[in-house]
Amino acid sequence: MTRHTSSILPILVSALLLGACSHSIPTTSPKPVPPPFTSAVPTFPAQNKEDARAPISQVPVQLKADLTPIQTAIRNAVPERITEAGHPLGQEFRWTFVRTGESSVHLQDGLVAIHADYKGDIESRGSARACRLDPILASLDATGKLTLIQNGESVSFGFEPTQVTVGTKPDSDTRCNMFSLPLNEQIPDLFGLPEVKITLAEAVHPQEFGIPLQRIWDDLGGPLSLPIAALNTRACMYGNPREMTLGGQKGTTQETVISGTAKEMPFITYEPTCPEVAPTVALINSGSLPAEGKPYMLVARIPLSYQQLSHQLQSKLFHQSIALDSTASETAAIERVSAVDANGRALVAIETTGDLKGTIYYWGTPRLDEGGRSISVPDLQMANESKAAIDSIRFGYWQLVDRELNAKLRQAMAVDISSQVDRLKQTITGTHRSNGTTMDILITRQQPDHVRSTPQGLTVTIMLEGTANAAGQITLEERSPRALLRGEGR
Repeated sequence: MTRHTSSILPILVSALLLGACSHSIPTTSPKPVPPPFTSAVPTFPAQNKEDARAPISQVPVQLKADLTPIQTAIRNAVPERITEAGHPLGQEFRWTFVRTGESSVHLQDGLVAIHADYKGDIESRGSARACRLDPILASLDATGKLTLIQNGESVSFGFEPTQVTVGTKPDSDTRCNMFSLPLNEQIPDLFGLPEVKITLAEAVHPQEFGIPLQRIWDDLGGPLSLPIAALNTRACMYGNPREMTLGGQKGTTQETVISGTAKEMPFITYEPTCPEVAPTVALINSGSLPAEGKPYMLVARIPLSYQQLSHQLQSKLFHQSIALDSTASETAAIERVSAVDANGRALVAIETTGDLKGTIYYWGTPRLDEGGRSISVPDLQMANESKAAIDSIRFGYWQLVDRELNAKLRQAMAVDISSQVDRLKQTITGTHRSNGTTMDILITRQQPDHVRSTPQGLTVTIMLEGTANAAGQITLEERSPRALLRGEGR
């Protein structure tokens, strides 16, 4: 070995030892914080909005009611006895008609048909055109419709008689006629049909037959608690009703169905237990119902805590090796991975050992993929603070570290939520009962909305679409519960 060669060898050995030594990432005093959304860093527009409010959904509502109290009230209003008392012709004629048996009141599809039979007699008081008719058999018939009336702060039943007639039967006494008109034309005046019509209308007084809807309103509001055993949690559905409109009627006296529609802004989420909502006062209207055809839209919120995300990252990346140069002579191992929220983005801390020791920070914006069935972070990037710290070891070193670490981290942060979404759709679809109200829901499709990061974790928002209808039983009461009118403050 020459003297020249022997002098170079220690220098080479020193260089190799220097290249093989491990490095520690200089710590920075503050934790890296991603810039706000207003920065020039590429973001996804869906993330810039607040939690989407559910669109208005029209839910058909069918309310079953027994209208026997209304039938009884109308029956009791049919006159039992009709005389000349108070009539202008009472000075010249005397008459008495007595109802034979109970009057018949038939209710069908909101229409009312009334029939009553009478037996009576008529005679003149003076000598002129002296006449007495006995017996006179007459029948009173009336038709009308039950209406829904906006009565102050509630909706109640009312009755509108549209036609009231009276006529004589063939077996009536017709031996003489004391009137200037034929008896069949005179008898409606003797019965005082205008007064009879008013009496029948007032039998169904709005204050007497209110429609109690506060309980139905509360049932629609929820929460509807649906257990999901497979996920050891519950789906909590809130109808969030805004307004209810009542329209037409179908069915018989004992089984009348009042058609209506409820405007809702429904949403559903996973919760360990379903918290109660603050009670609201029913907002009820009567009138024509909107045409059907619009789908039922439901906002579904699926929470994912940062603890869950950190556990997934740790299980996927623990002790994975990172090549720090092209020859893989320098490597680092991932020791610990955790994620937290930072200004609406996910901030990930990766602790490494080996030839590069320390904590490296990445951040990115979670986004929904595959129609809302998975979460990815396509803009994942190393924090500027970590780039500067690593580059202080060797210029351009952060790019070598990022080349492999970024891909591993991006893949590990992909979260498959398809099972939660499918389970939620299956749980919602079906018949659900809340107290006395039944909801039938069918979910047919889904649309991704957005995913939002908060200190509590990620919240995935998905729009579920399908059909829904509600049915409930009501009992007429004397005083309907308080219900706000359209436009009145809640």
